[in-house]
Amino acid sequence: MKRFALGFCAGIVAALVVLLGIGHVLSPEDPLARADVIVAISGDTGARLDTAIDLWRRGYAPYLLFSGASLDPASAPSSELMQREAVRQGVPGDRVLVETGSTTTEENAVGVAALMRERDLHSAILVTSPYHQRRAALLFSRSFAARELTLRNYPARDPSWDPNLWWLREPSRSLTVVELAKLFVETIGTPLRRGGD
Repeated sequence: MKRFALGFCAGIVAALVVLLGIGHVLSPEDPLARADVIVAISGDTGARLDTAIDLWRRGYAPYLLFSGASLDPASAPSSELMQREAVRQGVPGDRVLVETGSTTTEENAVGVAALMRERDLHSAILVTSPYHQRRAALLFSRSFAARELTLRNYPARDPSWDPNLWWLREPSRSLTVVELAKLFVETIGTPLRRGGD
């Protein structure tokens, strides 16, 4: 009985370590340093926008770049809505760039890299939801490496998602599980794509 209890407790501790690890693996954060631009991917929370504006106000880059189309073709692109809000919050319009065509994270990465090269910008701080940061970083790193751009990660300060407690409530749990699946597919897809080249 004692062995069973010890095994059960060890299993609980191991499960907690895995759950905690998942939250931290998904949300990598690099030390902050000045960059040419702060990139925020459009999404479902205002935390991405607010975090990007905060970094801009703190002087980490002279420009903000918002990336993303609209899910509704009749609406303005999400990146333009973010731009309007940034200007409303006091960011000068000439300090905000937008990439309006992307509908996926991979398209965000390609579109942002192209726009940065066009504008002679070489380094970026990437802001997205914490649970999305790892996959976004993977995709952006690929696009940036091809164009000799550098990237730092800084997950949005999103009070609705906690890396230590994400599994305790919805929608954090579902968002995280879906993102893990997408990351897995993206990670195993890379060697498959290379093998097919």
